Amino acid sequence: MKHRLGWALAASLFTAGIVGTASAADMAVKAPPIPIPEVWTWTGFYVGGNLGGAWSDNQLTYDMPFTTPGNTFTSCGAPAGVAAPVLVGANPFDLSTDCSRPSSFIGGAQIGYNWQTGSWVFGVEGDGAWQQLIQHSFVRFGANPAAGAPMGSVAADTAYFRSEQGPLGTFRGRIGYTGGNWLLYATGGLAVGDVKHSMTEVLAPGVACPVAPSGTCRTVSDDTTRVGWTVGAGVEWLFARNWSVGAEYLYVDLGRTTLTLPAGTGFFFNASTARFDDREQVARVKINYHFGGPVVARY
Repeated sequence: MKHRLGWALAASLFTAGIVGTASAADMAVKAPPIPIPEVWTWTGFYVGGNLGGAWSDNQLTYDMPFTTPGNTFTSCGAPAGVAAPVLVGANPFDLSTDCSRPSSFIGGAQIGYNWQTGSWVFGVEGDGAWQQLIQHSFVRFGANPAAGAPMGSVAADTAYFRSEQGPLGTFRGRIGYTGGNWLLYATGGLAVGDVKHSMTEVLAPGVACPVAPSGTCRTVSDDTTRVGWTVGAGVEWLFARNWSVGAEYLYVDLGRTTLTLPAGTGFFFNASTARFDDREQVARVKINYHFGGPVVARY
């Protein structure tokens, strides 16, 4: 009887050992937990900086009551026989005929907010940037000794024009499509910029113009802030949890400015009008810090 009990006890212990070993083996080969993926989101506020280039797309229209043969119109350099620049420091009306600078560095900062629903992203963005686009041009009228030349009967009368586009700001809406950490978007809204213009007429290139109006010179100018519109498109990439980099193109139209010189007496008997259309194109790169980041999915 004792032998039977001993054998039964040994068999039980052996069976328990096998079961324990099998359970331990099962635990050792159990698959590791599946990592919880991150879901990228564009929702939230962001701030950043931008830099790039701006190119003037201005158009100038000059109206006068008479046209003479042999007129010369150019946007760079000085009239024939006149050293450039013309009369620097001799007058306050910028008769400089230095070549234009129709392109400029542009750089600034932006702030915005995005809201993502599914694959669509909606947002608003405001930005401000520094630039300096300057254009010089002139018209030198052909010889016409008869009365009725644009500024009288003196040959080689000349009209100078200058336009400048300064700091620029925009406030735009954005709509885009995302596939995760990249975003393609279209944008459009308001544009606000500082603009300056001047139109100066002299009886001949190189004539002094220290004070206007006078018998040899007359001028008109403005310095104002214009409100217009802008449209464009861009692409952006979230390369880290809170950082994105992108490229953007904007077309900006700040409207039209009209300057008029009224009819006078003597040589300046006619009225003249210049219309400046202030437009530009902007291409820039942007970097943003997002107050948020990827969302951890929960199951």
